[in-house]
Amino acid sequence: MNKIILLITLLCTTNIFAESIEDQVQRKMDMQTLSTGLEMVQKGILYNNPSLTKTGISMIKKGQKKLIESHGEDLKKYLPMDSAFAFKFAKSAAKRIQDYSDELTEDLNSKKDYMKISASYTHIMNECAGCHLRIRKWRSEERRVGKEC
Repeated sequence: MNKIILLITLLCTTNIFAESIEDQVQRKMDMQTLSTGLEMVQKGILYNNPSLTKTGISMIKKGQKKLIESHGEDLKKYLPMDSAFAFKFAKSAAKRIQDYSDELTEDLNSKKDYMKISASYTHIMNECAGCHLRIRKWRSEERRVGKEC
């Protein structure tokens, strides 16, 4: 009887662990999509290539939406102790990223004001960095030049 209980416990634990790893891999891929989108927007701005900028914005929008929709409940498991706050913070950051992306697209399509377009891109980057700073607990003293991380 004890062997059967042990076997069932082991199977359940293995299944939960496998799902956890799969979720982590997918979440990492979604974050990489966001990163690639940001790189494309930056290159599009620097090289005066609106098509590249629009493609990057599209990737950012898809990535941030998928991250919250697909991984919302899963994210709560990996967030800091006050996960309710962290999840609300992540959702509001995702909303602001969406808003800045829309603003960037509008400016790109109509005004062609590259200073404003660059400012929107900077706002998106600040949202990303702010979320990583608060939720991932980045610390500037841990990231000093020359110090091992």
